[in-house]
Amino acid sequence: MQIIQIEAGPVATIGYLVLDSKSKSAVIIDAPFESTAYFESVITEKELMVEAILLTHTHWDHIADCSRLAELTKAPVFVNSNDFHRLNNPMEHTIFPLPFKIEAVTEVNFVHDIDKIKVGSLEFEVLFTPGHTEGGICFVEHNEGAVFAGDTLFKESIGRVDLPGGSMPVILESINSKLMVLPDNYVVYSGHGPSTTIGWERVHNPFFS
Repeated sequence: MQIIQIEAGPVATIGYLVLDSKSKSAVIIDAPFESTAYFESVITEKELMVEAILLTHTHWDHIADCSRLAELTKAPVFVNSNDFHRLNNPMEHTIFPLPFKIEAVTEVNFVHDIDKIKVGSLEFEVLFTPGHTEGGICFVEHNEGAVFAGDTLFKESIGRVDLPGGSMPVILESINSKLMVLPDNYVVYSGHGPSTTIGWERVHNPFFS
């Protein structure tokens, strides 16, 4: 597995291109604003087939380029149904006005807790981790020990809970029951900031240590 990340948009959101080098199959995880050109250049250079676009949640900074990427790759979009309202009508759920338009995505596949998405030799397990949003999910590739956590868990922090759909008790329960039970060596790739590990967060995250 190879992980290529791009940090883009006004709030430095990270999207991931995760590929199986043998089959040249790939997935995109989250779609930050103005990330399409970079994703396209890597996809073209490596001659990849993007088989899925996975969304950890639907805050505008994670879905801004989803429509463009879906059109470019023809890949199906996967999201939890509890977060679909922002994807279906993004400009009504931005909290504050944006100086650009986000196109709606209406053709999606709904995924739920412990669903699995197979791409080449990679298999991503869906973990339902609400709290940052109503339908927040993480994607775990167990063979590689990789957790794509969106804005649920950060290095020594957690996702904010002061936006619509957020809840401190819910996010803490999500992380405790779904992420902190994973092995210490699993690497966490978040939607903002540096990567970390489950073991590091178990010891150093002030919300859990």
